[in-house]
Amino acid sequence: MADRKAELEKKKAKLEQMRIEKIKKQELEKKKKEVSESDSKPKVASDDDINAILSGLGIPSTASATTSPRAESEASSEARTETGSVVNEPVMIESTPSMITSSKAISLGFSKVAQTSIPPKEHIAYNKETQTPTEHGDREDEEDSLSVDTPGGGGRVQREVQAASALAAEDMAKVTRDERAGEEQKKEARIRILTEQEREELEMSEGFQLFLSRTSRVVERTVTTRDALDSFIDYRADADKKDAFDSKEAVRVTHKFVEERWSLGRIVASLDWSPFHPELLLAGYGENQQMASSDPDGVALVWNLNFPGASPEFRLEESSRITSCCFVRFHPHLIVGGTYLGRICLWDNRVNKHTPVQRTTISSNAHTYPVFCAQVVGTQNAHNLISISDDGRMCTWTVDMLAKPIETLELQKPVKSMSLPLNDYNQLVVGADDNRAYLVHRHGSKTGVQSTFESHTGPVTSVHCHPVSGPVDFSNLFLTSSFDYTVKLWSVKEPPKPVYTFEGNIDYILDAQWSPVHPALFAAVDLQGRFDLWNLNNDTEMPTATTWLEKQANLALKRVRWMPSGNTVAIGDNKGQVHIVDINEHLSQPRGDEWNKFVQTVQKMKTTPSWLN
Repeated sequence: MADRKAELEKKKAKLEQMRIEKIKKQELEKKKKEVSESDSKPKVASDDDINAILSGLGIPSTASATTSPRAESEASSEARTETGSVVNEPVMIESTPSMITSSKAISLGFSKVAQTSIPPKEHIAYNKETQTPTEHGDREDEEDSLSVDTPGGGGRVQREVQAASALAAEDMAKVTRDERAGEEQKKEARIRILTEQEREELEMSEGFQLFLSRTSRVVERTVTTRDALDSFIDYRADADKKDAFDSKEAVRVTHKFVEERWSLGRIVASLDWSPFHPELLLAGYGENQQMASSDPDGVALVWNLNFPGASPEFRLEESSRITSCCFVRFHPHLIVGGTYLGRICLWDNRVNKHTPVQRTTISSNAHTYPVFCAQVVGTQNAHNLISISDDGRMCTWTVDMLAKPIETLELQKPVKSMSLPLNDYNQLVVGADDNRAYLVHRHGSKTGVQSTFESHTGPVTSVHCHPVSGPVDFSNLFLTSSFDYTVKLWSVKEPPKPVYTFEGNIDYILDAQWSPVHPALFAAVDLQGRFDLWNLNNDTEMPTATTWLEKQANLALKRVRWMPSGNTVAIGDNKGQVHIVDINEHLSQPRGDEWNKFVQTVQKMKTTPSWLN
């Protein structure tokens, strides 16, 4: 196709060259004609000029009178006919009777001579060039300019030009037809109707599933966030935002995450914030007694705080209900969890499936009881997964190899919760159903339980070591919550009695967590749906803020987790809902003297009479 277009372009260039040569030739003939007419005008010559001309022709001036002018003229004509040559300046001498007798009476003049011009044979060459359509008026001008007959073959040139133009037009029409035919074939291929089998195969393909999941999520985000965009916002106005905290308002519930099929009616067993994407929240759910028979017992959902009205970002499934789960701190795409049957599962959100990419087997070398504790500990280059089951077996795993634990340790305690002190990967604190907490060493000359902390009168539901780093090290402190309606503060350096006991609740306290930024702030939730914030620098007897999330019958708050920024907490309940609660900055963010004040507060709490604890 490209060669044909180049050939037509050359033809067009040749036609243009022929037109230019023809114009030049016409101008040259016009100049010759003007010169010929100027030479044919009669001139009056003197006797001396005439004698000089005659002498140049070899005719003596004296004998010219005896010669008949007519005879000379005929002889000259015959000579021209025989030789076929053209005399440049033929002279006809007109004589009178007086010229015969006297040479002085001779009178000469010029006569017209017919000239014949034989043009050279014209050499024609063509250049192939793309023929392009022109306007009607331009075509007529071109035809008129090419139809001018030139001596010796103008008609032939015109016919050749017309033939080339017709050939170029035909070729162009063929090219257009081929292009249209190709476009029609492509269009037919695009709109080909798939068979039922082909349609099913396409819908089940991994590429189509990824495309559908991604595009539907984008559309859903756009629809759900449209109402949040304010087109009339005035940035020059006063900064009294309608969603700003009231000066007397300490906490506020902003929204909740719930999915009718996958989370509603399930107990929220575990919560965790992503260390790579702070807006992502992982929630692990137990089984639903009213779920469909085809639905899995265990489900974990990843919610996006930036799109509160949208569906979960990811859904993870397991045949057994999930009892614990967390993000893998050093792998942005991996999630690990423990199940009620004792399996450890590993999910990868890069894989287009909801089931785990790895899971452990139920054997005597691993867990055979429910795994309520699972956490990744260590550094970027050296980290492991630690899991503890309800029978007190602690296993250490390599995250990407769950076929067999690299080591096991028998604690022989009914462990329900676990926490590690800040920057300490050898010892950990666990809470058990026997109303006690234990300090455990993983390595060293003596492993296993090192210390016992006993003061609760009910099972320990949670344990959390102090996570805040600052001018003063409080990593030796940890909190426990219990069915005995209390939260207790402990020090790993001073077993077995607590530093202080926080009372005031009238039902089971199911979880208690330190703030990640404030050294003296912690949150607690109970079975009645009550959420408490304690700022120990302000008051150790009563919580700083208390709220009930919803007035629902039998609403129990199961888990609470702080967002890494310290301004927001996520709270899971027994109905499959995850509530997002914002904390007022004057309460959540520490001032510069909070660490020193907390040192004094701890010393003051230690001096409290032991019978109160």
